[in-house]
Amino acid sequence: MRCIPVGKVVAEHGLRGEVKFKYYNEVAEGFSEYTSLYAERDGRQTELRPTEIRFQKGFFYIKFEGLDRPETVSFLVNQELCVREEDLPPLDNDEYYDYQLIGLDVTNHRGEKIGKVEQILHTGANDVMVVTGTREIFVPMVEGYISEIDLASSCITIDEDALLV
Repeated sequence: MRCIPVGKVVAEHGLRGEVKFKYYNEVAEGFSEYTSLYAERDGRQTELRPTEIRFQKGFFYIKFEGLDRPETVSFLVNQELCVREEDLPPLDNDEYYDYQLIGLDVTNHRGEKIGKVEQILHTGANDVMVVTGTREIFVPMVEGYISEIDLASSCITIDEDALLV
């Protein structure tokens, strides 16, 4: 099973064993569709079943089955929660999950390798791909900068000249 991080527990909350959770996706709708989340406990993946989920001021507050006191959820604090890859919602043809892009080779139109995708930054205007190679470059993820994303060949082609304008 491939487990994909979807957010991070930032704190315990209240006396009933709830956690305060920061969801990585900027669209909060759909999170409550996950019937299982996974976290590491004692060196192995543990399934967590949400029984209550509420959204308030940019965070989810989650109560899990069988975890009903602060000390039972303390192992989750500062830990990423994951879902099974097959449980992720399908995307349109021109959409990608961050984890699919991280680590891909980035080349220019001449086929010269520029570097690898290190991370995706989510800014207010548009997402930005951070590419590390001989130097670090920031590539806006908008038309005109990215020519092709080919997951099958693990390569992204960018218009390097557009970045220099």
